[in-house]
Amino acid sequence: MDRFFYQNSIAGFLADSEDAVLGVLARNNTFDLVDLQRNAWLYEIRFLKDLLRTESAGQIIFEYSIPRLGKRIDAVLLLHGIVFVLEFKVGADGYLRQDLEQVWDYALDLKNFHEASRDLTIVPILIATDADSASTKKEISHYDDQVFEPISANPTALPGIIQQFITEYARNIDLSRWIFSRYMPTPTIIQAASSLYLNHSVAEITKTEASGENLQRTSEFVMTVIEHSRTNREKSICFVTGVPGAGKTLVGLNIAVRQFEKKDLAVYLSGNQPLVDVLTEALARDKKRQEEERNPEKRYNITDARRNVKSFIQIVHHYRNTTMDKLKRPIHGKLEIDPAKVDKHKDDGYSEVEHVAIFDEAQRAWDKEHLANWLKRRKGISDFPMSEPEFLIWSLNLREDWAVIVCLVGGGQEINTGEAGIGEWLRAINAGFPDWNVFISDELTGKEYAEGELEDLLQANSHVERSSELHLAVSMRSFR
Repeated sequence: MDRFFYQNSIAGFLADSEDAVLGVLARNNTFDLVDLQRNAWLYEIRFLKDLLRTESAGQIIFEYSIPRLGKRIDAVLLLHGIVFVLEFKVGADGYLRQDLEQVWDYALDLKNFHEASRDLTIVPILIATDADSASTKKEISHYDDQVFEPISANPTALPGIIQQFITEYARNIDLSRWIFSRYMPTPTIIQAASSLYLNHSVAEITKTEASGENLQRTSEFVMTVIEHSRTNREKSICFVTGVPGAGKTLVGLNIAVRQFEKKDLAVYLSGNQPLVDVLTEALARDKKRQEEERNPEKRYNITDARRNVKSFIQIVHHYRNTTMDKLKRPIHGKLEIDPAKVDKHKDDGYSEVEHVAIFDEAQRAWDKEHLANWLKRRKGISDFPMSEPEFLIWSLNLREDWAVIVCLVGGGQEINTGEAGIGEWLRAINAGFPDWNVFISDELTGKEYAEGELEDLLQANSHVERSSELHLAVSMRSFR
């Protein structure tokens, strides 16, 4: 299972043989198992079996993936209501700063994005297996959020460190569903993300440049569709087209953050890792600059700003894979949610928490064959029955109340092998989701979008509405 490689009660883990645990880890590993990784896992298994031999309750998880963030924790121990986040550095004889920051980052991401961890005590521990010394300080984070500063521990010191935390912070909390907790940004993160973007200088583009009026009209039209869908509990899909450099990305970001202000969350999703990195860093650095100009005596931690950005800008395959983790296996050509893997919520249903999903370069989503081949090769999932556009629509359709998809579509671009093109989104809507409203501009039917082959698909759908506001006709580059 993708969410974790191995999970068991402490009693079950102690009863399993080393080879059995290693076998489960190896089967769930999608990469070739090199000796370095195998030996690291063997060390962790043996060490943790010895560490936990006197524990009678709790859970252990190896290689736990934090939902939607693409990060894996070496091991998590759920003991007496405390979350211990363990990062092993097998063979290390010291504690590097970047390793301490890594395990602390895991703990903060759990606190800020993992719903079941929101009110729990979280203890990040870096274990350098060959180190002579260990830290003895137990310092709560300066955020006063029940997350501790990272602990440096060698194998000799770790049992005593864990016992100290249990003695002081143990609580009687049922954590049996912790592993299946959903992604959910905390209110603090939501507020910070909204402030971070709206105070960023790029937002001024929509007010100062000649193309800003066009961007504003497009954003307002999409926001009107969102409000209509929310009020009437409907589901809708909008296609935003534009000439190169017209500002489709900016429109998408504006919509995402404005939804954060309304408490109906949205997420900007891209398959372009460099773009996500650039956007994240630009927003984070600008936030740091503003904060230090406001208070020159205080250094602002840019890592906090990057974490805030992650709440509304993410890689699309992390979003996709989180929903796939909820499916019954094997699939046998039909998708069904496995209630044992996910809790159902009143309005969200089995969907992700956001009402609005914005897909950058939507025409580059994968076709059915390409996605099926990738899933079989990398995830061991056979007979996957949908293209990526169809699956993403299916994911939002799991909501019990309303949803909006915003597809940002680049024109005049060659479709590469395995990419579905924009027509696949319309085919999926027509075939499987006929009640969804469809909003387009007339430009979507032009030759630069799917070679002008969309008109028949649009004519076959009675829920299509056309508006010129969904096309960005002016390049922002013209005014630079």
